[in-house]
Amino acid sequence: MSKHRGSAIWSGSVPTGKGSMKFGLNGPEVPYNLTARVEEEKGTNPEQLIAAAHAGCFSMALTSILEDAGINGADVTIKTEVTATLEQKSDGFWITTLHLVCRGTVPGISNEDFVAHAERAKKTCPVSKLYSSAEITLDASLN
Repeated sequence: MSKHRGSAIWSGSVPTGKGSMKFGLNGPEVPYNLTARVEEEKGTNPEQLIAAAHAGCFSMALTSILEDAGINGADVTIKTEVTATLEQKSDGFWITTLHLVCRGTVPGISNEDFVAHAERAKKTCPVSKLYSSAEITLDASLN
């Protein structure tokens, strides 16, 4: 079992305050604020970090699945972008949808097989499992 840390600090009221999030014990620190979260202004927000974490986990999981299928991982490139949708509902804010767009460069595989492997990765990567309360959609194809 491995354990990984992140931390955050927030100062001030929600509308005007600001904070920072830190990755790991000695990792990078990024600022965040409300306007970056709800108005998509410049800056970082938790949903961006969730999307990035999902993209990274999914890409690694898909590469592992391809390797298990006999493909040399050294020849594989997977690019994944994730959009996390934050919605206000009657009981508060929810991340309702995570949409993955995945493009792969994988020699010796059909697009149909690539999509099937990507669907498996969508269901089995640890971050997808964690975010299973949201609808997770996938658009996958070879470059």
